[in-house]
Amino acid sequence: MTLTSAPLPPALDSAESDDTRASRPRPNRGGHPVPAISPGPRLPGIHRPEGLSVAARPGDVPQPQHLHLPGWVRRAHGQARPILADLIGNLTGEPRQQFAAHVGELVDGMSSGKFSLAWQYPRLIDEGWALFERQRRDAEEEARKRRGLESARRRVADQLRDAGARLTPETASRLHRTLRSADGVDAIKGVATELDQAVAAVRTLEEKRRDREIDRTRERIHRALPRGAAAEVPAESWQDALRRIAENFSE
Repeated sequence: MTLTSAPLPPALDSAESDDTRASRPRPNRGGHPVPAISPGPRLPGIHRPEGLSVAARPGDVPQPQHLHLPGWVRRAHGQARPILADLIGNLTGEPRQQFAAHVGELVDGMSSGKFSLAWQYPRLIDEGWALFERQRRDAEEEARKRRGLESARRRVADQLRDAGARLTPETASRLHRTLRSADGVDAIKGVATELDQAVAAVRTLEEKRRDREIDRTRERIHRALPRGAAAEVPAESWQDALRRIAENFSE
């Protein structure tokens, strides 16, 4: 009697059955659904402000230090870090110190486990940009005032140069020193007023000196005339006397 055994399944069929079993959904044992793998919270909207230039010396923005720092917090910090560094680098003085302190407080909070603070990055960037814009406006206003101050200083300096021949060396030197040290428009206006007064005083002295010269000239003319001729000759005005003197000198 001959015994026959059942044929073995081919290897391909065995592999296909393994793949089929692997791809077959596992039975839901116990009635609990299999949880889906979550990629983590959605990152906050972090955007670089339009017009923010790269700082020549960016500020220092530390990395949050925590043993279980989530990946989404690390990615959010990586997006915000260069923006915050440029904002700090473009600020100066007290605004820079204030903003750098706020950045440090946020990073320290995340290092202590308050990961939800990463959602404050957009607000922090807006705060830094507002400080930068205010600083830029203040700088433009200061530059405008400085240009106006220098323009007023140049005008008074030109007036001083034109009036230099009429002023005494001491007065001219004093006014020049006062003009150079003037730190405001009102101070420059004060120099201009003093200059006008000095020029007016010199002009008054010149007019008085000219009147005295005319009177002396008239007296010399009267003394040079023969006796009795002075009554026949009509009185000569000072304008005619000056004109006649000028004609005599020209001859």
